[in-house]
Amino acid sequence: MTFSRLVLFYLLLSASAQAQSTPPLERLISVNLQNESLNQGLVVIGRAGQFSFSYNPAILNQTRRVTLRVTNRPVREVLGQVFGGSVRLRARGNHVILLRADEPEQPKDFILDGYIIDGQTTRRVGAVSVFERTSLRSAVSNEYGYYRLKLPAELPVLRLEIRRQSYLSQSLTIPLRRSQPQNIYLTAVSAPIVARPVPVEPIDAPTLPVDTTLANRLAPVVVKLPLMLASTDSGMALAPSLLNRSRRTLGRWALSAKQIIIDINLDRDTLYRTWQVSLVPGVGTNRALGGRIINDYSANLLIGHSLGVQRAEVGGLLNLVGADVHGFQAAGFGNIVGGNTRAVQLAGFLNVNRGNAGPVQLAGFVNTVGGNTSGFQAAGFANILQGKTNGVQLAGFLNANRQTVQAVQIAGFANVARADVLGWQVAGFTNIARGQLTGYQLSGFLNRARDVVGGRQLGFINVARSSEKTPVGFFSYVRQNGYRNVAVSANEVTTLNLTFRTGVRQFYNVFTAGLNPASRIWSYGYGLGTASAERRGWSVFVEGIAHQLNRTGNGVDNLNLLLRLSPILVKRVSPRLGISVGPTLNGYYSADLRTNPLLNQSLPAVIVTPDGPANTRDEWSGWVGWQVGVRYGL
Repeated sequence: MTFSRLVLFYLLLSASAQAQSTPPLERLISVNLQNESLNQGLVVIGRAGQFSFSYNPAILNQTRRVTLRVTNRPVREVLGQVFGGSVRLRARGNHVILLRADEPEQPKDFILDGYIIDGQTTRRVGAVSVFERTSLRSAVSNEYGYYRLKLPAELPVLRLEIRRQSYLSQSLTIPLRRSQPQNIYLTAVSAPIVARPVPVEPIDAPTLPVDTTLANRLAPVVVKLPLMLASTDSGMALAPSLLNRSRRTLGRWALSAKQIIIDINLDRDTLYRTWQVSLVPGVGTNRALGGRIINDYSANLLIGHSLGVQRAEVGGLLNLVGADVHGFQAAGFGNIVGGNTRAVQLAGFLNVNRGNAGPVQLAGFVNTVGGNTSGFQAAGFANILQGKTNGVQLAGFLNANRQTVQAVQIAGFANVARADVLGWQVAGFTNIARGQLTGYQLSGFLNRARDVVGGRQLGFINVARSSEKTPVGFFSYVRQNGYRNVAVSANEVTTLNLTFRTGVRQFYNVFTAGLNPASRIWSYGYGLGTASAERRGWSVFVEGIAHQLNRTGNGVDNLNLLLRLSPILVKRVSPRLGISVGPTLNGYYSADLRTNPLLNQSLPAVIVTPDGPANTRDEWSGWVGWQVGVRYGL
């Protein structure tokens, strides 16, 4: 018996604690008043809701008789039926304060409040948007489904719009212009039927022939399915909108929870206003509905939030636009646009566009575009595009494009295009075109393209899969139709030479190193060459190479420059192997005769600068030499 009492006491205590955690005006009560005095009725209501009243007796007619019967209804709604709007309600702790509702003689505004209820389950629904189109007044129901909306009394026609994801949209006409309770009942959208796989035993049936001629005559029929958007509690995945993504990044602190809910619920509603002025989102002429309004003109002291701009927008800090922008847009920090920008767009730091952009886009740091650009685009650091580019791109560091570039790209560090390039790429360090290059690449270090079909590559290093044009640089590599070989050769100065050639036949680079053990001479050199077309296995090459000569066992002491011009005749004896032979015209300069590697060598040299009293430290000489070698193509 004692245990049963303890359990009962615990349950009563838990119920009391749960009731205390719910605000007094939101607690559900059931009362039955039959011709009770107002004073006694308040006692019954307070006892049912486990709270107390606080009020000035002078504002109430305590002898007034009250008859009321409600079951499981919120305290706020019950008191609204008792007082009919003549008393204002305020909750403090576990007390409900009753205040006189002083209405002006000619009220400019009135209050509508109540609960938003699921018409099928009678569950109160939170996160519901209630708004009026003309005045742009709006409210969002709280977690208990309660809303409170202040409306202007002078409107000739007053119609409330109710929106909630996974519920049907509703319009509600308000005939009376006075404060009153107004509950709203919603109808849920039917949930889609989920197909579940059912195992079926295979049927032993003969295979029938298929008449393919009939199938070919049937035209395809396009079926358009209705688009259904779900809320976060409907069991369906709701794709995040652009504004949600922006809020998680730069605009996270700019939009309130109410504005985000309104933007989601009103995704199919569009309002229009000629102009708007705002301080921050929600504080301005567009109020909390800014995310669903298209303005002709928009002025934002700090941050602006709108669905679209038709002519011009100026923001002191940040402009947030969910759809398209036309005309002119400028911000001290950044512009974030969810649609296309057909405007002059200026930002002190960044421009973010989900759609296309142009004709002019300027940012102090970065421009990012999810679509195409056409016109002039410049950024202090980088331009990053997902679509095509047509025009001029300037960046202090990087231009990065995912699709075709038909433009002039100039960057301090790099230009990167993942598709074709038709135009110019000029960079301080590197240019990369992963598609075809029909234009020019100029860089301080590296040019890379998949296929060069027009134009030229000019840089320290040039790399391509194939090239129909001649690359110009210190090192050029063309994989498919390029020219590469290694060669072993001998000449009158160094009897053993290893040479690597790379580029294209019309213009290639030569890297060479040589050794003469008998004369204790070693050399290294670099040069350029060109080759004629091959005829019956014969071809003529012309190469100019500069060699630095040194004595073995020593490093590079002084300048000992050997300039060699070589017309070479090459006979191909197999698909990869060839024999080369030819004369050489040599010019030689030594800065110091004491370290001259050729000082005691027997060469058919003609001294150009005589070794006389006035010239004892350097010498120019020249001679006609020879070379012979074997080449292997790579």
